[in-house]
Amino acid sequence: MSDPWLEIDCGSNVLALQTICHPEPSPYGSFNLGLHVGDDAGSVVTNRSRLAQRLGCEVYFPEQVHGINVICVDQGSPVIAADAVVTNQLHCPIGILTADCLPVLFASQDQVGAAHAGWRGLVSGVLERTLQEFPDPAKVRVWLGPCIGRDAFEVGPEVVDAFVSKNARWSRYFKSVSDSDRSMADLQGIACDLLENLGVVIIKRIDVCTYSDAMRWYSYRRSGVTGRMASCIMRTE
Repeated sequence: MSDPWLEIDCGSNVLALQTICHPEPSPYGSFNLGLHVGDDAGSVVTNRSRLAQRLGCEVYFPEQVHGINVICVDQGSPVIAADAVVTNQLHCPIGILTADCLPVLFASQDQVGAAHAGWRGLVSGVLERTLQEFPDPAKVRVWLGPCIGRDAFEVGPEVVDAFVSKNARWSRYFKSVSDSDRSMADLQGIACDLLENLGVVIIKRIDVCTYSDAMRWYSYRRSGVTGRMASCIMRTE
């Protein structure tokens, strides 16, 4: 089997990986990284070990709760509830797990970060809180990973209201659904707008939709019972 991940360019001093799902056998595929979704634990541990071999040691994954807590870790830190992780340690890979929510990787010369930005975390400030851990936003490179796309993410008026009440300009990232009070939401668009206005200059993204592409990405909204992908980053120098 070819390597079930993509290498992401987040700068010359880091190694960043985005895993893909390898969809068979259903429902978890052959490279699920989530221990909490009902898959065989031994299979998940094997997958995590393969990822660790590429990165040189085990990846630190927090216990994600759709919140805004940001933690600083090093090798051997205990797993606690958080939705963003940062570290300034060399060869200490960190990551977050997703299956429609937006993964965001951060890299500066001496620190890296990974954030889990579903709509709740995004509107509540998880990206702002993560960026606060970096002294100069202009020197941070950011990568926006695979998430449910603007043509597939249907939300109710309460979601639109939550974002627009925080920033009226964000109304542009919602497209009304005909004959309905529902809207289609652009998570990547909101995240990019937010980060640019916080002073981030270099923002890259992968233009995919997890819901629409079952061959490469897990999607909770599409499948319900499914695996999780990992977005990982590590300082190498």
